[in-house]
Amino acid sequence: FFLMFCRQIAAFVTLTLAFQHSAAHDVPLRGILGLGGTMGQHATHVIKSSGCSKVASHVEASFTKDEIEVGEEVTLTWKYYEYRPTDGDYLAYFCSSDILHEQADHKFLDYRYLTESEIAEGAGILTIPFLRSGRQHYCEFRFFSNEGCRVGSSETITINDASTAVTQLHLALTGVNSEMRVSWTSGGVNISPTVRWGDHTGALTSEAVGTCWTYKQSDMCEAPATTEPSFVEPGWLCTAVMTSLSPDTTYYYKVTSDAVTFSDTIFFVSAPPLDDPDYNFSFIAYGDMGTWSHVKNASAAVATAKISTSQVLSGARRIDHFGDISYAKGVSGTWDAWFDLIEPYASKVPYMVTIGNHEFDYVSGGENDPSINSINPQPAFKPDWWQSASDSGGECGVPMHNRFTMPSNPLSNGIFWYSFDYANTHTIMLSSEHNCTEGSPQYKFLESDLEGVDRKKTPWVFVEFHRPMYNREDSAQYEIALGMQSEFEPILLKYEVDLVLAGHFHSYLRTSRVANDKRDEENGIVHITVGSAGASLDASDGCSELEWTEYFTQNWGVGKVTVENRTHVKWEFIENHDDHNHGAVVDETWIIKR
Repeated sequence: FFLMFCRQIAAFVTLTLAFQHSAAHDVPLRGILGLGGTMGQHATHVIKSSGCSKVASHVEASFTKDEIEVGEEVTLTWKYYEYRPTDGDYLAYFCSSDILHEQADHKFLDYRYLTESEIAEGAGILTIPFLRSGRQHYCEFRFFSNEGCRVGSSETITINDASTAVTQLHLALTGVNSEMRVSWTSGGVNISPTVRWGDHTGALTSEAVGTCWTYKQSDMCEAPATTEPSFVEPGWLCTAVMTSLSPDTTYYYKVTSDAVTFSDTIFFVSAPPLDDPDYNFSFIAYGDMGTWSHVKNASAAVATAKISTSQVLSGARRIDHFGDISYAKGVSGTWDAWFDLIEPYASKVPYMVTIGNHEFDYVSGGENDPSINSINPQPAFKPDWWQSASDSGGECGVPMHNRFTMPSNPLSNGIFWYSFDYANTHTIMLSSEHNCTEGSPQYKFLESDLEGVDRKKTPWVFVEFHRPMYNREDSAQYEIALGMQSEFEPILLKYEVDLVLAGHFHSYLRTSRVANDKRDEENGIVHITVGSAGASLDASDGCSELEWTEYFTQNWGVGKVTVENRTHVKWEFIENHDDHNHGAVVDETWIIKR
C-alpha cells in the first residue's frame, strides 16, 4: 500500500504546485480546474454575446496529448498572432459530450486571467494536473479579450474515461462502531455500486452492494444555482457500507459503480473500541475551506489539504469540518474541485461535516429545502437578530445533502444535526442555520442526545456548528452570537459540554472558559473559532482585547484535538507557515476535567 499511497501523494503535490503558478490577479475564479487564485461566483457577464466582430482565430493553441484518462496531467501551450493581449484578457475552459464548437461562449466551466508574463510574451504554457470535465469527454480552451470577445480556441482534447472513472472517494462513520461508509462519484452506467474490502491488499474478500442517486439543477431553491448556464451534472453519487470490522484494524478497499471500472485500492483504520475511557487519539478540525490557493504564498485551502494529509499519515483518525465546505455558491462544478482536493486524506479517515451558511442559506424556493421533513417541518429560521441572504447561491443544502451521508440517530436530521461516538468522545454536530430554541426539533434532539451520554464510558462531549457563540469581530454579527448564546448556552452548560468548535469568521480565536458572555473558569466552556481552512482572511481585530480572549490571529490553519485520557485533552492550532506539509503549532492549551 505504501507505493500506491506515494502515487496518490505525488499527484496531489503536483496539483498543489500548479496552484502556485497561476493568475497574477486576485480575482474571482471558479476553482474547478485548480488553476489558482480565488474561487468565486461565475462571471457570465464578462462573456459578450453581441457587439463583437466575427470570431477570428488569433491564437495557436494545442495540448501535449490528444487523449488522456481522468486525472492524467496535460500541458496546454499557446501563442497569439496578429493580436496583442492586454491586462484583463483571459482564457476559459469548456467541455461537452458532443460537438464543442456549437457550445455557447457563456457555458464555460472555469476561467483564468492571463498573467503579466503571458501578456508581455504573447504566449503561455499551462500544465494542468487534473483536467476536470464534469464527466464530459471533449474539452477545449477559448481565449477572450478583456471586453469579453473571443479571439481564438485551442484544439480539442478527449478524456477517454470521463463518464466511467470513479472519483471523489470519502469515508464517514455510520453510528455503528463496526462499520465504515465509503461514498464516491462516477458517470456512465450505474449497474452495481459495490465496495470490496479486506485486511490486506491481496484479499479483498468482503463485498457490499450500495446505492446511487443524483440531483438536478431544478432540485435547488433559487438563482444562481437554478439558472447557471454551465451547470455541471454531479454524476452518480454512490455509497456503500463496510461491515463487521474489527476495532483499530487496518483495512483495504476499492469501489466500482459498474463492476468494470474500479478505484485504486486504499487503506483506512477502523474505529477504535468504545469501552476504554482512557483511549488516546487525535483528529483535525476546521471550517470555511473552499478551493482557494492564494498564489502568492500557496496558502489557504491547498495548504489545509496538505497539512491534513500529513496529519492523517501521522495518525490523525478523522476530520471534522463544521460548515462552509466548498464555497460553490451555485457554481456546481466547484463541488468536484473541492472533493478532488480532499480525496487524498478523506478517502483514508472519516470526513464528518455539518452545514454552514454558504451551503444552506436562501431567500426563496423553500419547497426544495432538504432539511424540511417529518423531523423538522419548520421553515428556515429567521429571528429578528438573524442576518443572512442567499449565502448558498441558491443551493439551500441540496448538493451537500446528496453528497454526504452522516450517522442517523433518534430525532437527528441528516447532515443538519446528528451525533456519533468515537472511542471515549461523543461529538454533536448541529446547525447554526436552524432553530434551536427550546421546543424546536433541533433542541429536542440536542436535549435527548445529551441526556443519553454515559460520561463514565464516554467522558468527553464536544459540540460543533458553523457560527460561533463567542466572537466579536463584527458588531453586526455579534447580535447573532448573542442570539446563539440564548439558544444553545443554557443546555450546553447544564450538561457540562467540554468544548465548542465553530467557524464562520475567517480567523482563529480561542477563549478561556466562558459563560454568559463573561470569563468563568469554574463553570464555563472553552469556545474555539477555527474558520481558517481556506477562505479569504478577515480584516477585523475586534477580538484581541476581550476579557475572555486567550489567543487570536488572522492566518490560515487547522485545529488538532488530542484526547490523552479521561481527564486531559490537548488543543493545538497549526498555522499554515512556509512548510505547507506540516505547518507550525502557534497556540496550544490543555482542557482538564473539572
